[in-house]
Amino acid sequence: MRSPLFAGLLLAAVSLTGGCKPAAPTATTPAAPSAPGASTSTTAAPSTAVLDVVAVNTPLAVFAKLIGGDLVDVTMPVPADRDPAFWSPRAADVERMQKAAVIILNGAGHEKWRASTSLPESRVVDSADRFKSQWIETSDGVTHSHGVEGAHTHKGVAFTTWIDPSLAVEQADAIRAAFAKARPDAAATFMTNYTKLKAELESIDRELESAIHNQQSLPIVVSHPVYDYLIRRFALNARTVHWEPNEMPPADEWDALAALLKEHPARWMVWEDSPSDAIRAKLLEHGVECVVFRPAGNLGPGAKPDEWLAVQRENARELARVYE
Repeated sequence: MRSPLFAGLLLAAVSLTGGCKPAAPTATTPAAPSAPGASTSTTAAPSTAVLDVVAVNTPLAVFAKLIGGDLVDVTMPVPADRDPAFWSPRAADVERMQKAAVIILNGAGHEKWRASTSLPESRVVDSADRFKSQWIETSDGVTHSHGVEGAHTHKGVAFTTWIDPSLAVEQADAIRAAFAKARPDAAATFMTNYTKLKAELESIDRELESAIHNQQSLPIVVSHPVYDYLIRRFALNARTVHWEPNEMPPADEWDALAALLKEHPARWMVWEDSPSDAIRAKLLEHGVECVVFRPAGNLGPGAKPDEWLAVQRENARELARVYE
């Protein structure tokens, strides 16, 4: 096993030059102007380069693939069974990021490992930085544990920014600007691809709005503190508990839910994933049904863009059950 000192020396020795791969030459096109507020200063790569890109969650990887097309090679290093917001990179993952031409982070407190990890800042894109004034501060300081992430808390800044499609558009545009900076000759291509993605995200936004059907005042409960941006975007009348889909809550939490329902008579609970049959049955005893709205922060390293977009549209259909 390598000592911590050896690992540190290894990372310090990693070259900080931008990563790129050879590709067939492409026709030179005029560079599109970067959007105001883009947070990136990547170095331009040769016009024959395929940009080596690392993105730290599925939505960012999807945006990168759709915007970059054949001009980018995107890697998402987080294992399929991990929540990217509570994952920490290993030495090999850091080395991989340090070699990339563009490193796409979410920001808004998503990368809790960032302060203790050395990255080439000129190639880092904090995609949520451009709307920092719109970040949501959370007060939930409950420490809990689920999966392999271990004990953690959601207190701080809400990090699931992409769950609001209008903010997802901003994150996608930050990625477009970074790619245009790295490959100015392909800026027009990136802009064309971004415009198509923007239309998809705006369509999903309209589907969510249609699903809610002007019934924002209907009381609902959400099972986990990850829906802050969705709640704000559509002014939903929601209260948050802190339940896991495969862990039966203890008796005191059921008592707390019963008390909550007296003042907030919700008949639906929104879940990140399908709850167990036992939880569903007990909720029905309280007059509460379940729908699943997946943030889809991690669909696995090999997830296709169409898969992630399909989940977002399924989320809208699920939400429509609540407000029909």
